[in-house]
Amino acid sequence: MAKPESNDLITQIKSGIVDDYRKNEKEKLTTQISSDTIKLDLEKIKLVWEDMESGILKEGVISALLGALYGFHDRELDPFHPQHHQIFKHIRSDIEEAFESVKEGNKIDEDLWLFETFDYGIKNIYYLDWQLYLSKICY
Repeated sequence: MAKPESNDLITQIKSGIVDDYRKNEKEKLTTQISSDTIKLDLEKIKLVWEDMESGILKEGVISALLGALYGFHDRELDPFHPQHHQIFKHIRSDIEEAFESVKEGNKIDEDLWLFETFDYGIKNIYYLDWQLYLSKICY
C-alpha cells in the first residue's frame, strides 16, 4: 500500500474528477458512523486547527481531519492512541502544502477541495492501519 502524499492530493484536485465509487464510499462511511461521535472527537483535536484563519484552507484541514476520524472509526482504531498522535499534525501539514500548490493562479472549486481533503484524511488512516497493524499480520 502506497503512503498518501500531498502530491497525490494535488493531482486529484487538478484532475477535477470525482468518480461515483468514491462518492458512494464516502456516503456509506458517513452514514455508518455517528456524526455525534465524530464531532466529539473533532473537538478533542481542535488544537490542530483552531489557530488557523477562517477560509477555505481551514475548511480543508477540518475536512481532512473529519475524514481521518471517520477512517479511524471505520478501521475500529482509537484516534487518540499514542501511536496515532502525530497523524493529525501530519495531515494538516500535507493539506497546507497542497493548498499552496493548487491555489497558485487558480480559483479553487470548494466542493472538490472539501471532497478530496476528506478523502485524503481517510487514506492516511488506512495507510496508518496498514503500516502499524495489517502489514505485520501479512508478513
